[in-house]
Amino acid sequence: MIALFTIIYVLGIWLFYIKMRIKPTPTNVAIAASIGFLTVGLITVLWQFSSPISRNLVVNRYTVQIVPQVKGPIEKIYAEPNEPLKKGKDKLFEIQKTPYQFTVNQLRASLEAAQQTVEQLSASVTVADAAIQIAIANEAAAEAQYQSAKDAENSLAGTIGAVQLEQYKQELLASNSSIDEAKASKLSAIAALAAAKSTVESTRANLDNAEFNLEQCTVYAPADGFVTNWQVREGSMAVSFPFAPMGTFIDTTEANVVATYGQNVVKNVKAGDQAEVVFKSRPGEVFAAKVVAVIQASGDGQFTTSGQLIDASTIHSSGQFAVKLKLDDESATTAMAMGTTGMATIYTGSGRPFHVISKVTVRIQAWMYYLLPF
Repeated sequence: MIALFTIIYVLGIWLFYIKMRIKPTPTNVAIAASIGFLTVGLITVLWQFSSPISRNLVVNRYTVQIVPQVKGPIEKIYAEPNEPLKKGKDKLFEIQKTPYQFTVNQLRASLEAAQQTVEQLSASVTVADAAIQIAIANEAAAEAQYQSAKDAENSLAGTIGAVQLEQYKQELLASNSSIDEAKASKLSAIAALAAAKSTVESTRANLDNAEFNLEQCTVYAPADGFVTNWQVREGSMAVSFPFAPMGTFIDTTEANVVATYGQNVVKNVKAGDQAEVVFKSRPGEVFAAKVVAVIQASGDGQFTTSGQLIDASTIHSSGQFAVKLKLDDESATTAMAMGTTGMATIYTGSGRPFHVISKVTVRIQAWMYYLLPF
């Protein structure tokens, strides 16, 4: 459109000064120049706000820092750098399992012993129940014997004798004590059984944790992707420390296309607006896209909590907002390498006649990537 206006403008000047033979004067020359300048400026402003262009576009992916959950020397590294891996199927590396296997074996033996103790104490409770029943039966027999002897003595003095009657009485008191003793033994057995069951549960939990640690000795791919930046070799000590990652895993299941625009020109940009994208790695190709969102956050506006007051001189902003785009051809996004750059233009709902400028510009840029290696 600017080129078209320039042609029309030049044609008008030619007609005005050459064909119509109007003598140039400072006044009409200034007016003609002002018309051209203001018109081009107006077209440029309307163009930028109706279909803004960004030459700062990048394809980014999520990364995972490889940090094991257990420590130990690395016995085997399976993953080759930059080779594709499948989530949960392909191994990254393996940590020495021997000490973790020893712990599992020990806890399995402890669990078996604790379970046997529970069985023994369960039997003790059963035995205590039987002892109580025997003591109750003995008490009933002793009481019957004592009561019979007492009745006989009351009926006919001297039949039993005071000494024998006292002996029956003491046997009855002893049988009462036997019941109390049997009940106390049962309570003790029940308490010991509860403690043994608690030991079983605690040992089982420790065994589960030990088996989990044993499983963690083999580290699998956390997602579909590949490993880059390996920092270890076989024999290196792996530690569960987030600030010392063993390498970086690139997640290839999702790729984001993000472009930055001036905060003023995204005024009319809305989710769902049509867009076109070109990449340096794919010269000559133009990809249709849509706006996902204008990201409502910027690192320039983030304040870090600390014990110091904010220094006013450190407050600044680049004046840019990030816009997330989604290509209509999602497979093309997946195929793009992380860090791929390019250019994007967004076609807003306003100023549609000016969209043609961006359409021409983005196609020219796509072909220019053949010629410009930077």
